[in-house]
Amino acid sequence: MARCSVDSGPYSQRNAVHSETPWQAVRLSCAGGGRQAVAQFIPEMGSNLVGLEVDGTEYLYPWAETQGAPTILGTPVLYPTPNRVRNAQFSWGGRTFSFKPNNGTSFIHGLVRDMPWACDEPRVGEGSVSITTRVRFAPGQAIYELYPIRNTLELTYTLTPGAIRLDFRVVNEDQQLLPFGLAIHPYFRIIGGRESVRLQVPAKKWMEAVDLLPTGRLVDLDQAPADLRQSASLAKLDLDDVFWGLEPGGPPVIYYDAIGTKVTLRSSELFTHSVVYTPPTRPFFCVESQSCSTDAHNLHARGLEQEAHLTILRPGEALAAWVEIAVSDQ
Repeated sequence: MARCSVDSGPYSQRNAVHSETPWQAVRLSCAGGGRQAVAQFIPEMGSNLVGLEVDGTEYLYPWAETQGAPTILGTPVLYPTPNRVRNAQFSWGGRTFSFKPNNGTSFIHGLVRDMPWACDEPRVGEGSVSITTRVRFAPGQAIYELYPIRNTLELTYTLTPGAIRLDFRVVNEDQQLLPFGLAIHPYFRIIGGRESVRLQVPAKKWMEAVDLLPTGRLVDLDQAPADLRQSASLAKLDLDDVFWGLEPGGPPVIYYDAIGTKVTLRSSELFTHSVVYTPPTRPFFCVESQSCSTDAHNLHARGLEQEAHLTILRPGEALAAWVEIAVSDQ
């Protein structure tokens, strides 16, 4: 029988500071069937999943120091504009939405990744432990001033002995349409040498890009910087690219040959894109499940709806989607 818990008693007491970051974290644990998992997330910093340890091995890279200040890595939630927005603005419904550039002339990684999220009390079940967090766009909040459409993004973490599932729910609480993209940006550790880590992302196309911004042109994978339909060693990859055409039946997989495990990124059908980021001199890499392309709002405005895959909710409408990060033996 699985044994699951939330460390340090009721959530209302909060947990101690995370051992590898300056922030307070909620720690979930679950064991059963010969496997044990521990997950940690930080509600005050974007409900960011900074730790996923399975059988004593940590798979996520929690933070880095940038110019003398801590920068959270972990698993940022990117919403409502995953990845880059060209010239830090887009037009929608006759209005222009503008952001402060934070990546050259672009705006990157959305509005909720460093926001405090509300957090419910945990629910401990027979074979899992779960907890729900949420962030709201409402008048009086800075993020609402930038994105003035009333809506709520809810995220429920459910930990089982070998996996963590992220269930998202987006609710349009406004009288206007809500256009958005949703993504997670997990920073995975390199375990063993780079040559012993392999990535497989069974996409259909690569998105041509100029200065890391997609042009909208879909390119056959044999002309892409990498064809990841078959696994490829991290040592051979130097990517910051968008792959298009992911389906639930073909999830991305990370193989850790040095320890004989693999990480599978299963998801619901909303997540059609994957951004693969493999900086050759850093101790981490990213395989990002995205519901849309980078710069999706601007691509959609150009009529490239299939390429962008922007989600649009009508007033009062809600949408549910999920991603699971599962660890297993190869």
